[in-house]
Amino acid sequence: MINPNIAHLLGISRKTTATKQPTTKKAGSLMKNFSHLWGSRADASADIVDTDKQQSKAVSIAKPSQHSRSHNVAISDEAKASPILAIRLLKDTDMSSSKIKKRLAEDPEALSVFTQNFMEQGDPTWEFQDDEEKAMTALTYSTQNGDSNGYFAAKHRAIKALAKMVEPMTEDETQAMIERNTQLMNAADPNTPDNVEARKQAEEEFNQEMAHATARRNDRLRATGVMLRGDAKRVSGEIVAPHGEAASIKASLDAGVSPTALTRP
Repeated sequence: MINPNIAHLLGISRKTTATKQPTTKKAGSLMKNFSHLWGSRADASADIVDTDKQQSKAVSIAKPSQHSRSHNVAISDEAKASPILAIRLLKDTDMSSSKIKKRLAEDPEALSVFTQNFMEQGDPTWEFQDDEEKAMTALTYSTQNGDSNGYFAAKHRAIKALAKMVEPMTEDETQAMIERNTQLMNAADPNTPDNVEARKQAEEEFNQEMAHATARRNDRLRATGVMLRGDAKRVSGEIVAPHGEAASIKASLDAGVSPTALTRP
């Protein structure tokens, strides 16, 4: 007699929501069948908020609405964990893919007709076990007896059947995958073209903002009667800034002049 209690040695936990296996229309039948790193900078606080949003935004590749019901089930982790039940629900019910995945997550793993018959004939306790116990007992027997009950063979065949239901990626999914891979590459390597360009853009924006801020500060100093390097004084006594002061300051910054050197009169 098969001892179902040794299943715990394999690390299989019982599902708390397990009930009986679902009754289908044909019980036991199998199916035959680069701006990501920067943006416009209206002000410093807005830039920080935008950056946080960009970093927290996850790229979703799967587009369920663009695929069939069977595809959406076939690519799910729930179907991979319980492929036989997934195929039965797809073939014998009209449930949506989301409802099927919910059932797969909650219900015990289904067994093939062959495995059920084999275990029923060889285990006198079979009829007294619930569906979850049966799944664990069949798994235990399979691992101890060279899969003579067909547990793994049926499961692998069901997984292959699900793989045939997977449809090619749509253009949206392909683009999303490219974007996700680009993000992963940029996160792992600081010297990707995107990251190099992002740093150049950040430096350009910083120098532009610093140049205008310095020019504004200089105008306020002139308003107090201070004459700065390159200034001119009119007959009226008015101090006039050099032509194109902001552009000149930016050129100095671009050439490597330290911003702190521009804060002195």
